[in-house]
Amino acid sequence: MEMYPLLNGGTLLGWYRECTVIPHTLDLDFSVFKENYKPEYAEKVLRNETNFILRRKFGMLEDSHEITVVSKEEGRPTIDLFVMYDYVEDGKLAYRYISGLNDGRKFRYTHLLLEPSCAAEMHGHLFWILCNPIEQLKHEYGPLWYRDHPTDKYIWSSSGKNVKTAGKFSNEEMKKYYLEYK
Repeated sequence: MEMYPLLNGGTLLGWYRECTVIPHTLDLDFSVFKENYKPEYAEKVLRNETNFILRRKFGMLEDSHEITVVSKEEGRPTIDLFVMYDYVEDGKLAYRYISGLNDGRKFRYTHLLLEPSCAAEMHGHLFWILCNPIEQLKHEYGPLWYRDHPTDKYIWSSSGKNVKTAGKFSNEEMKKYYLEYK
């Protein structure tokens, strides 16, 4: 599909800190730049043309898109793909994505400059990563990023240092922008 996702969030943390997926995590996180994202990918998944099952679509393609898929073969873990958008914060170019909850709340995650990207290996697969992972990990998890926290104690919508509340979809908008699939 010509998309080039980067390891993101807890998956980037696990790769850097533990050289693997964090054992007690429940999902994998990837991000892709808006200009590289192919909206037709989710439709291909829905039409059963990939090795994945679509579980969820969230947000608007213009500013807050995210999909969640799961492998047909394995059935787990879930994989979240966040679309990254240009964002200016404090006069500096950054990147951000918006994730949300099923009650309509939205959360903005900022990232440092993500270019250039580098390649890394995990479990025999080649992935794109940031060339400055420690800087991003400090930005997201703080100066003690290397300390493990039980997954059940980490609240993804408030624990990160790079997350802020970004509004809420109305009930009407939720019908269009929060779709779950069985």
